[in-house]
Amino acid sequence: MKKYYLIAALFLLLISGFKTIHAQDGFFSNAQTFREGTFAVGIQPTALTEQNDFMMIFRAGYGLTPRLTGHFKLGAFDDELYAGAHLEYGLTSEPYSVLSAALLVGAYQYDEPGLKFGLNISRDFDPISFYTGLNYQPMFITEDFTLNSFLLPVGLDYHVENAPVDLMLEADIPLNDDAEYLEAITFGARIYVN
Repeated sequence: MKKYYLIAALFLLLISGFKTIHAQDGFFSNAQTFREGTFAVGIQPTALTEQNDFMMIFRAGYGLTPRLTGHFKLGAFDDELYAGAHLEYGLTSEPYSVLSAALLVGAYQYDEPGLKFGLNISRDFDPISFYTGLNYQPMFITEDFTLNSFLLPVGLDYHVENAPVDLMLEADIPLNDDAEYLEAITFGARIYVN
């Protein structure tokens, strides 16, 4: 019965956010870093508002140390290409703390180059983790003009029982005018390879 409620909640969240969607990769994860040596691949369809279409993003992540994970992503939409990478450093993690928190820093290219800085905070309610935080993404349009985008990611991570899979759903809410082009709702899956 719990699974039906989860599916209904995911569907309602997806439908309710659909009219205000745009493209970006978001956090797409709770704040817990991968264990050292853990490798995962993911698929992240991203709904686009202005184009009324989807961007498909493929992701990979690797646990570099017990508190540091590297993430790489590649996305495509029509003739546009999105490429990015970021590091996620775990500040604190459950069960040693009430919340998990991680810092993110990275770079991406989507028409123009940009950077990504974030604070990701999550709470695990097995089998679901809820996460939020702050995401700052400056995009360097020209030498003299930079878009300074601030976003509030809100998402959930569903850990599939007896399977090396997490299902994710995330809404990225713009906090300023510059961030409106990054407004998005994304969903998808992460598969742990080892």
